[in-house]
Amino acid sequence: MTEPSHWPRQEIRTIPRDPLIYALEDSDILELLAALPNTTMGRRYGFAFQLMATYGLQAAELRYLQVRNNDTELWLRARPRDPGNNASANEPCRIDALPVVTDAGIAQDWNLVDRVARGERLPPLGHGMDAEQHLNGYLKDKPVWRIIQSKASRSGQQALMDSFCQRYACTAHKLCRSDEPI
Repeated sequence: MTEPSHWPRQEIRTIPRDPLIYALEDSDILELLAALPNTTMGRRYGFAFQLMATYGLQAAELRYLQVRNNDTELWLRARPRDPGNNASANEPCRIDALPVVTDAGIAQDWNLVDRVARGERLPPLGHGMDAEQHLNGYLKDKPVWRIIQSKASRSGQQALMDSFCQRYACTAHKLCRSDEPI
């Protein structure tokens, strides 16, 4: 049965969705790190990406790292209060590592806690929420990052800076489901 022509047409509205964020695979991270130049800035960016992948950090959180308990634990120190967030997210919190693992099952030990404790420098992160843009700007023209983005796109997802955090979340979820010790 067709609708009479004088009936008002209903418009179907689509709600714009946030892009599906690609969870970097450990092999993606290792390939990305291997492709970075062995320069001062290349090493600084590599350090940032190692921290983001291993600890599930967002780019802006790199500014708030500190080491506690005799230089054995990595913590996020209190951050400036976000006016739109009333939660107690500004309390310092200990963060746990989920190491990146090679295809052979070897966990990467990048000595991240020690490197933070020694004050190893990170790349320029700008102010406020600029950190993600700074890191993305560094990677955008790198062939290995374009390959990762293409791989993500083929699965209907986007490789973004949050893909490092997404890797951590997916790894934690898999470990919880498999009852393996973290």
